[in-house]
Amino acid sequence: MSQSIFSGDFVDLSLGQLGASKIKTVNGQQHVVHFDLGEGKDLVYVFSVTNENRCYLQRAKPYPMTQVRFASTEETLHYIAKDYSAFQNARKSRKYPDFVDIAHKTIALTQRMEDLFITHNISTEDMALLHQETDRLTKLMEEIHSRSPEV
Repeated sequence: MSQSIFSGDFVDLSLGQLGASKIKTVNGQQHVVHFDLGEGKDLVYVFSVTNENRCYLQRAKPYPMTQVRFASTEETLHYIAKDYSAFQNARKSRKYPDFVDIAHKTIALTQRMEDLFITHNISTEDMALLHQETDRLTKLMEEIHSRSPEV
């Protein structure tokens, strides 16, 4: 356990140096880290450091990101630094509120789809419709990606 506490302290110190505005540690292993994006907007991560120095990371704000497992605290720091930098840049865009809104709608859609699948017996025809629509959205995302310049 001392290894994970040491690693957690190291990560907290490193995140503070990256610009974290608030770091809360619970039971020495669960960490909640806030970065200020300005205008009352935060980028928030929750992560745990295991006794084997592995990290499980989730982004909580501005929208949830699924859990990612990293082999080391250094990989976690690198990921957070890159993600924070990308969000700092994205936050400057006038389209940022639309982006966050679309992300929230996508997450809500995933939750509704899960609820539908686990509470209803979906017909083969309706399942095919859902596949068709998700394939269409995936294709649209690829088209937009290919015609949009990188930042």
